[in-house]
Amino acid sequence: MMRLLAAVTAFLLAALPAAGAERLRLPGPLVSAITAACPDCAARGVVACGDRDVVTGANYLGHAIRGEPALGYVLSWPMGGAEMRRLSETLPIEAVDAALAKAFAETTLIAFDGAGQARALPSPKVRASVPPALHACLADPAKPWGCCAAGCGEAECCEKSLGAHRITAVWRDAVTGEELHLRWSRNGSTTLTRINADGGKTTYFCLAWSPLRLD
Repeated sequence: MMRLLAAVTAFLLAALPAAGAERLRLPGPLVSAITAACPDCAARGVVACGDRDVVTGANYLGHAIRGEPALGYVLSWPMGGAEMRRLSETLPIEAVDAALAKAFAETTLIAFDGAGQARALPSPKVRASVPPALHACLADPAKPWGCCAAGCGEAECCEKSLGAHRITAVWRDAVTGEELHLRWSRNGSTTLTRINADGGKTTYFCLAWSPLRLD
């Protein structure tokens, strides 16, 4: 257990955003509101979600707020591909699944509106698993992670043939009466879906390749 905790701590510290990380460039009052509700969002960086054309920089806010009620969402940075790989190199598969679930359960999802108000949702319920074949491959540091990263053969960890990490998180928003379902992908297809009491859905597309700075 101590080994697991030490490993997870090291991986999470490694996920802190670099000084040159991409920025969202939000209005100052909104940055303050998000930071007040989620100190980790400022310290670690965020995953930002919006419509299909969501971008970083000064144009982010124009793509962020949608649905009814009109809301945008950012998520404190959980863990990236490098950290996931180091887990597989260091821990048995059951411990990897537990570490992934812990990291995502400890993230904070922030809802914000066009008036600059922001609030944190309660902790999510998380399911996380790595396919055994992918875990075994990632434990070999000589093999690159990606499809056709090493001649399109066995000397690589290709998720098309080995399977991908399966990570989902579900939040319950007592204010709107909605559930929010996050499906995490290392390859740029992370989504956050709002589901209301009538089953209506609003899907956000999330910029999850690396932590983004709030300023």
